[in-house]
Amino acid sequence: MNKLIYCIVALCVFSLTSCDKWLDVKPSNNEEERELFSTETGFESSLTGAYIGMKSSQLYGENLTMGMLEYMAQHWVANSADVEGHYSDYDYENVQVESSIKGVYAGLYNVIANVNNLLRYVDNGVLRGAKHDLIKGEALGLRAFLQFDLLRLFGPIPGTQDNTKMLAYATEVTRKPMPIQTWDEYTALLEKDLNEAEALLKNIDMQKNKDPFFSYRHNRMNYWAVQALKARFYLWIQNKAKAKEYAEKVIKGGWRSLCQKDDIAQQNDYVASKEHLFSLHVYDLKEMTERLIYRPGGVYMPESYIRKKLFESDITDVRLNTLWKQVTETSRTRFVLMKYKQSDNTPNYAAEQIPLIRLYEMYLIMIECSESAAEYMPLVDELMKARNVSLQINADTPKSKEKFLNLEYNKEFYGEGQLFFQYKRRGEKNILWSNVEGTKSVYELPIPKTEVKYKE
Repeated sequence: MNKLIYCIVALCVFSLTSCDKWLDVKPSNNEEERELFSTETGFESSLTGAYIGMKSSQLYGENLTMGMLEYMAQHWVANSADVEGHYSDYDYENVQVESSIKGVYAGLYNVIANVNNLLRYVDNGVLRGAKHDLIKGEALGLRAFLQFDLLRLFGPIPGTQDNTKMLAYATEVTRKPMPIQTWDEYTALLEKDLNEAEALLKNIDMQKNKDPFFSYRHNRMNYWAVQALKARFYLWIQNKAKAKEYAEKVIKGGWRSLCQKDDIAQQNDYVASKEHLFSLHVYDLKEMTERLIYRPGGVYMPESYIRKKLFESDITDVRLNTLWKQVTETSRTRFVLMKYKQSDNTPNYAAEQIPLIRLYEMYLIMIECSESAAEYMPLVDELMKARNVSLQINADTPKSKEKFLNLEYNKEFYGEGQLFFQYKRRGEKNILWSNVEGTKSVYELPIPKTEVKYKE
């Protein structure tokens, strides 16, 4: 493991300053750690602390959802003189951008270290039965989720990898340097974690449990989230057969269903929470999004770009006529994404939610990985009906299907940090609304300079 990672471990990741006091545990030695993990409550607090760490603004609270990655996907207008402009220009050598990337890198490994510390003790006999399977399964699933995003950010474009060492798949808590893995080694470890998490969580999420700690499964790493992550992972490593298999399992599992027009437009479920396979509940989401999006002068896109170029003037599409709004201010008129707007009309089940994996993505994976139009066009029709799309959709040839998928990832996951990864996965040369060609230097974020010497 490199310098940043084992320095984080030395400080111990339980010192999460954003945690409530009951989670602000700072073990300084193995004796205190053993005391923490001598009760079920200690394990529960540690796992909860990992989720809290993921909600930070340097990770999924902003940068990896509605912030940095969206600028890199050209989803927000950016001032070239600001750090956001450097994001949009893929100027990774800019001092502020370099600092942000370092924060993401360290932040992801920080949460992984927290998870690994839990996993070090999880089989000590304190946890038994369903509680053991729940906590261990979630921890393994979270580690896979976080390590996969490190791969998507800092790893090579799929299909261009070689046998060089690239990243550490951290499985231990130690001061000793962890080995840096090749693509094959790294993805094998990731797949192993996913397989074990799937097996453990199947026993949990297929049955009810009265223990309150088993609640709010859509906000936690769960059985269907692991299967969906496997679909996403297999598509990334270009195993379309496996990606299709797992996407289909999630769809046919029936745990979640597609949001329909009225769910979004009438019930104000702007984040399509009924589709969430894995999401984060962020208690201060209103304050965060007001600062980033909804304050005067916040992020926006020109109306013509969204209405005409992206949605092709389809006024019936619920995503366009409900999730985007023209806002007139003293300095400018902005076309604003309302997906994260928190109001008195937001239903409790949709409030303060940031989606990380949604059912809609599983449909797109199924469509991409199916060769027969007779098989995938009914799925296209199902999606278009759900979003009340009136345009005639032509997706029955390879070229038209590719265009459909490109537009859908753009329309559907706006503000969720997923589009940049789709461009990278395909090695896309043409990035919509960018004058910069998609190349290795664009898609492979540089590992922080302080870490490079550890890649040996």
